[in-house]
Amino acid sequence: MDLNERLEFCRVCQNRKIDFKIGLVCSLTQEKPDFLEVCQSFIKDEKEADRVLKLKLAGAGNARSQEGSLNPQKNINYGVFLAVSGVLVFLFFSALFGIIITFGGISFFVRGKQQQKILAKNEELNRKINKVN
Repeated sequence: MDLNERLEFCRVCQNRKIDFKIGLVCSLTQEKPDFLEVCQSFIKDEKEADRVLKLKLAGAGNARSQEGSLNPQKNINYGVFLAVSGVLVFLFFSALFGIIITFGGISFFVRGKQQQKILAKNEELNRKINKVN
């Protein structure tokens, strides 16, 4: 487990502390995490874990899809709907508006797929955390 993987644990641990010279450290040791697989002092901070997950989900995608849902399946469905609608508008009404709608749909679809990856990583982290407890 490398430092970044260990810091994922620390980001949602009640024993985390920010040292402005070093960065995220353990409040018990005042040092960066150095455990191999399991931190014996780990206590999950549920509120922080939820906040970090919501920030990651909200940050997925590009600027065009930033007002989308935090639910990846809704974004994927909306993206498919917009893409199909955009193609239909392109074919029957206006090329410009069709292209704009289609690309908007694609951006929502991509956001949903990125959010699915974030949720998968979060599930993996939770499995590792549950091994600790």
